Amino acid sequence: MALDTDRRPHPTRRALSAAGITLAGAVAVNLVLELSQLDRASTFNGSAFATSPGLFALNTAVIWLVVGLIASVLGRVWPALGLAGVVTVLLAYANHEKLRLRLEPLYPNDLALALQVKFLGQMVGPGAAVALTLAAVLVLGLCLGLGRLARRRSAPPPAGVAARRGRGLVLGRVALALACAAALTQVVGFNTPGNPVRNSYESLGASWKWWHQKANYAVNGFVGGFLYNLSVPAMTRPRDYSAATMHRIAEKYAGVADAINRHRDPSALGDVNIVAVLSEAFSDPTRIEGPEFARDPLPRTRRLMAATTSGNMLAQRFGGGTANMEFEVLTGQSLALFQPQLNTPFQQLVPEYDTFPSVVGYLEERGYRSVAVHPYMTSMYKRREVYPTLGIDEFVHDETMREARTIDDNDFISDASAFDEVLRRLEESRGPTFVNLVTMQNHFPMAGKYDDPIPVTGIRDPGERAEAAGYARGLRHSDAALADFLDRLESGDEKTVVVFYGDHQPAFWSPETRAKNPRRVMRETPFFVWSSFDAPRPRALPTTSPVHFMSEVFRQADAPVPPFYALLEQVRREVPAIEHDLVIGPDNKVTTRTALSARARALLHDYRLVQYDFSVGNRYVLDEMFYGHDRVAEALRPGEEPAQRR
Repeated sequence: MALDTDRRPHPTRRALSAAGITLAGAVAVNLVLELSQLDRASTFNGSAFATSPGLFALNTAVIWLVVGLIASVLGRVWPALGLAGVVTVLLAYANHEKLRLRLEPLYPNDLALALQVKFLGQMVGPGAAVALTLAAVLVLGLCLGLGRLARRRSAPPPAGVAARRGRGLVLGRVALALACAAALTQVVGFNTPGNPVRNSYESLGASWKWWHQKANYAVNGFVGGFLYNLSVPAMTRPRDYSAATMHRIAEKYAGVADAINRHRDPSALGDVNIVAVLSEAFSDPTRIEGPEFARDPLPRTRRLMAATTSGNMLAQRFGGGTANMEFEVLTGQSLALFQPQLNTPFQQLVPEYDTFPSVVGYLEERGYRSVAVHPYMTSMYKRREVYPTLGIDEFVHDETMREARTIDDNDFISDASAFDEVLRRLEESRGPTFVNLVTMQNHFPMAGKYDDPIPVTGIRDPGERAEAAGYARGLRHSDAALADFLDRLESGDEKTVVVFYGDHQPAFWSPETRAKNPRRVMRETPFFVWSSFDAPRPRALPTTSPVHFMSEVFRQADAPVPPFYALLEQVRREVPAIEHDLVIGPDNKVTTRTALSARARALLHDYRLVQYDFSVGNRYVLDEMFYGHDRVAEALRPGEEPAQRR
């Protein structure tokens, strides 16, 4: 009788073994992701692992589905674990660093940056890049080595047995892949009403803290917090949203606009250039309690602000959110009115449309040409796709600028070069021009960039001190370049209005420094509005949201405003600044939405309706309130609706 020489486990035992190995791997992945959320101020006791075993198990189950899908596609358990391990190392590092630098965890839309190799290399530095590579190779090598060892311990079955089992394994893999894919489809739809996965989380005690995402991820686990921030509708439909409601609102604020415009020059925009300057990480570090600088980094900017309309801008985030502030300036739409999971409209909202309402479109209706200048990669925050959707005619970037000078060892193009590019575009343009400039010179990291950093005292941590010293020198270069830019505009023949603002505080301030300063201060940056053709009119504004900047530009130019900006002007008087977690009242003090006056709440409701209509609604009143209000008012008869601009 022939002996059975197959020493490999029976397929059922192999399947159970594979399930156990992948489950153990999923637990390990979940633990690493939880550990990535810890810092000096937090402990593992506050994580989902310690406070809610049920949520930890559910998070593990989601990871197990992903690992199972990979294993079924590859047909190998250990390589699947190796791939999952590599991804985990990268995610854990990115999450830890983002929490350290920006006080917020990794969001799903942040994964788009994974393809920006150049940017990531500049952010993490060569040392961290090498360490990450070595860690990934080690994890992958360990898993592949364990897989090889497991194969050596079992002899192959006879040919006939192998063929029969092979067909069964293929069918099993297909069934597993389909099952995992079906389950993950439900996971991806986490934020759809009635989603069973979300219901499971909430039945186990999940508590969604949209206003404090660091805590949101901590109490619900990294996976739970990550799922909560998956794609959602940008706004929920207001109950009273309808064509009739919107036309009543349009008529109401057309009257407000008429009252404002009665004292404005109707031809003011015919020969005025407008330049919006977003200066990367531009702030006033002398307002920060703790550090003391040997020299004032912003002497010229300080004098400019004292002689113009100026104040502090309320940034959406600490240490990041550049594209969001740019979005608010260009569209007049507030992130505070969108759902909190809409972290970056440039990536999650604008690309879904062929056109999107913006000041660019408004100015285009009045004969303007538009140019965007960003001395960096076009793919960052999808600007290459977003700018045309907003109506911008030309995008000038790092590869198309006439000059791309840098300073000392700074890899980013200098502000002076960026301003030169703006001046060149204005000189070459016929007719009024709108320029949207987003600079890069002061992007993190700051240490080691300049030969002559400005000495800083009052900071114990040497790394933070080096960052602050380099940052201060970079600000000094920006300060000089800005003053030269405005001097050249003033000496030119063309009229120009400039709105200048910093997008957020730099990311390097330590938890110790941040603890010494109010949260509001760590979210404020300078802004001012300047013109080359009118005598300075000093005007100090309360802390202001960037949605109001273009209203100030039109005021400076003595230009009429459409009803949309008339609405924003009314909102500004009652609520000059608002974000999801911070509200500034008319007395320039921090307040809450519920503590606002009845008038303020009513204005915010009107604003919400208009923003819904412009962004995700039917755009019933886009022409009446924004793009063509001055001609639509004459052309429309009662009951007619303007053309849609979807």
